[in-house]
Amino acid sequence: MTNLVVLMSASAYAAACAEFARWAAHGRRMGGAAWEAVVYPLVGIVARPGMARSPLEATPLAACAALVVPRVVLPPPELAHYGATWARPAAARDPAGAARLQARLDTVRAQHPRLDCYGRMHSHPWPHRQPRPSGTDCAEHLTGALDANRAAGLPWALGLIAAAPGAGAAAWPIAAHALGAGGAITDLGPVRLVRDADPRVRQVLARPGWATPTGARRLDRQVAALTARGVAVTALPLHRGWYGLVLRPPGRSARLLALPPGYPTAAPRLLRPAAGGWTGAAVRAARPRRDGYDWCPYPLMQEVS
Repeated sequence: MTNLVVLMSASAYAAACAEFARWAAHGRRMGGAAWEAVVYPLVGIVARPGMARSPLEATPLAACAALVVPRVVLPPPELAHYGATWARPAAARDPAGAARLQARLDTVRAQHPRLDCYGRMHSHPWPHRQPRPSGTDCAEHLTGALDANRAAGLPWALGLIAAAPGAGAAAWPIAAHALGAGGAITDLGPVRLVRDADPRVRQVLARPGWATPTGARRLDRQVAALTARGVAVTALPLHRGWYGLVLRPPGRSARLLALPPGYPTAAPRLLRPAAGGWTGAAVRAARPRRDGYDWCPYPLMQEVS
């Protein structure tokens, strides 16, 4: 897909490759053939200007400028079901291991709310330049992620495949693909390695603006002002570092104010119920003020364009 880049931080790449090399070596010791292995990439989305959408709305790949992998989570060894021609979790065989893996994922997500796991990354421990997911790869690593990703507003799943280094090379080249709801595979090209200090890596690792002390004070002031006008406000934490506030004025239908992780620099979105979900638009600061936005008019808006 043109203009969409998939990035991986140097530290995430090193952790993934060390895991792939470890299982490849283990397979050679066990039976002479290198084994495939799996890691779980934690991904942050950098939206194109003007195309950021809340997790209650669809965010297609075309709305993304970059998919950034700053962290990977390694599964517990007892969860591995690996071989020379496959790599898949063994959750049914070891539910306790699956719970430990989920706890590892949740720990990173709690520290970095903009991140989540939208698919898997696995190895093909033989050299080849353009690895492409097979039908088995899609079934094991991508198809199952589609249903979960819908909760984050993503109609796609991300798959990363690392090929073993060729003769005289040290790096594992990584190819990125996306699986759509209709089963179509989109080639996203090679993954680009970037420094941990890259601005896009730092962006997806940053605390959401509403979660900072200053942001929390702004949020409290705005909620207090709405409550004083008789508007019932219900907090609704969302995926991908967004934060939702359901606004219910007396005698009027509810609206949902979705704060992006970059708020107040990034504009919030005002949503209303629609068939099968929500629809809405970005709202801009009506007038200069310290908070940047005055939420009080939003519950009274009859329509959102």
